[in-house]
Amino acid sequence: MRVWSRFEWRQQSRLLDERERLRRQRAELRTAATSRRGHEPHDVNDDEATIQADAIEGRLAAVDEALVRIDSGNYGRCVVGGLQIAEERLEALPAVALCRSCVV
Repeated sequence: MRVWSRFEWRQQSRLLDERERLRRQRAELRTAATSRRGHEPHDVNDDEATIQADAIEGRLAAVDEALVRIDSGNYGRCVVGGLQIAEERLEALPAVALCRSCVV
């Protein structure tokens, strides 16, 4: 069994907090969009809430993938080029999967 670094523990905690926050936000948006359906004429705000909830799905997937990378020992490695991702970048964007060179 691999021993995690302090950095990985800290990042895992941040990612778990972010996942919970995103799940709550998604639920609130979906509740808001569906609670009005059938009660009022079509509202563009319903569409906006659905679009926002869908965008959150993508962010949740990125967080879940980052948690898997921590578990597998690949966190901090670019999923495309395999290079180490700068710790400053991971601090700013804990779910980031690409190094700066591969973000083009």
